[in-house]
Amino acid sequence: MVEQYSLRSVALFVTSHGFGHASRACAVAKALTDIRPEVRFEIFSSIPQWYFSGTLDDFRFHQLNCDIGLVQHDALNTDIPGTLKALADEIPFKSTQINALANKLTDTHCELVICDIAPMGIAVARAAGLPSVLIENFTWDWIYRSLAQGHPAFLTYADALEQVFANAKVHIQALPVCNPVSSAIHVNPIARPPRQNKDNTRKALGLQSKRPMVFLTMGGVPQEYPFVSRLHRDFSTIDFVIAGIEARKEWAAPNVRLLPANSSHYHPDLINAADAVIGKAGYSTIAEIYQSQVRFGYFVREDYPEMQALVNFLQHNTDGILLSAQDYMSGDWLSELENLLAVQPVCRQQTLSGSLQVAQLVSELLST
Repeated sequence: MVEQYSLRSVALFVTSHGFGHASRACAVAKALTDIRPEVRFEIFSSIPQWYFSGTLDDFRFHQLNCDIGLVQHDALNTDIPGTLKALADEIPFKSTQINALANKLTDTHCELVICDIAPMGIAVARAAGLPSVLIENFTWDWIYRSLAQGHPAFLTYADALEQVFANAKVHIQALPVCNPVSSAIHVNPIARPPRQNKDNTRKALGLQSKRPMVFLTMGGVPQEYPFVSRLHRDFSTIDFVIAGIEARKEWAAPNVRLLPANSSHYHPDLINAADAVIGKAGYSTIAEIYQSQVRFGYFVREDYPEMQALVNFLQHNTDGILLSAQDYMSGDWLSELENLLAVQPVCRQQTLSGSLQVAQLVSELLST
């Protein structure tokens, strides 16, 4: 137990743009507390508190919508008008809110602010006179500038947020990076490590260890799975585990296990236990796929600027198949499932964890 007087407080501002950024932030926070157990986090986010509790033991949670990002209809479709309306309401940041949050950082004795693409955290750090660390594989000014080609109204917000992001004392880019910046520090993919082996995870799920297992995950954004009946009818020899289902029953069929978003089963363990993963090409899923070297059938969001960098990384560093987003709802992508399971994974050399690299950098900042 760390004595109260020795605690070091660090603020963590996390975008609510899906669970992926919270996963990345949790990986960094856990790695930092592993090497600096005196650190306690003050977490500011509108991601549910239970998500952070799945990885971190000692933190204080402050419910705050600290980033508009993009408003989404679902995991694969963006609400452009809704996003522009939300940005008009929030950008530029209100000085009263920024100053109130800066006072809260002072009251909680924070020494440093870490932001996972949430620009508000950088603005608050500046107002509080604290150093800030930006962790990203894209920033919103870059996303908005790309979207402005079809929707010019985004340019105003791109210009405003570019200035905010530039105020970060330390800029860290985590592979796969969308817009490499030469002055930034580049680190490997950031993922939470698994906690248990494949057999123990399958046993905990009530699955047989020798049957193929396919894990479906769409990154924490509510999503429908209208093809569930086909999984039993056409693929009864394969076990399917589907994450993020808001359903009361645990089994949709003898070979289809449903997990709620707030599940006791740890997402990196589920990735590690699978013979193949089907899901949205999002940062945290890609990082966990890369870490566990599992086959990946992935859907991409059309006309979304981040996708090219993510797909390029997947094609060169993982084993898998690009699936058509148009085939998702119909389940026509299932015609590729046997091909995906037949892919022979290439054994790749493991790299140093990006979360440890970031933790070491932040630890050095706390020592200065």
